Amino acid sequence: MAKIVQTQYRENYGSHDWDGTGECPQYWKNKGGSTYVVSAPSDEAIESLINYSSDYSEEYIMHTEEYDPRNDVFEPWQERTHITIKKNGTILESRTSGTEDLRRGLASYSHTWGYENVEARRKGESSTYRVQYVFKNGMVANSEEEAREIFEHLASRVTA
Repeated sequence: MAKIVQTQYRENYGSHDWDGTGECPQYWKNKGGSTYVVSAPSDEAIESLINYSSDYSEEYIMHTEEYDPRNDVFEPWQERTHITIKKNGTILESRTSGTEDLRRGLASYSHTWGYENVEARRKGESSTYRVQYVFKNGMVANSEEEAREIFEHLASRVTA
């Protein structure tokens, strides 16, 4: 079952000048948060995926509710993050652009990562990665290089 998960991200500004000895100074500042749509085998799996804390930063769940795919839970400017935790613990995370503030000619983009487990996701150690850019003219790029070439092509048509 999928859930909408809204989080709070905080950073400990006291840790910036900390030399690592003794107690870490505490000066926490709220820095925003994220909205995710998470499909997982249990609420505990969602909590272990999202909630973390260190001397430097933390993110924790503030609110969850059942996800109804008929309702758009994201603002037009927000990236859409969907995460699936499989029963074997592997994770698939996809971030797709919102519908506003895209570069000229771009209709949408998405980045998709596969992770072996929660710890690999926290460390940013993806086992797979895929990117796709879809342009308003129907062109599709499956790498940063291909997207750059299309942007250059579109820019040359404007200046010609």
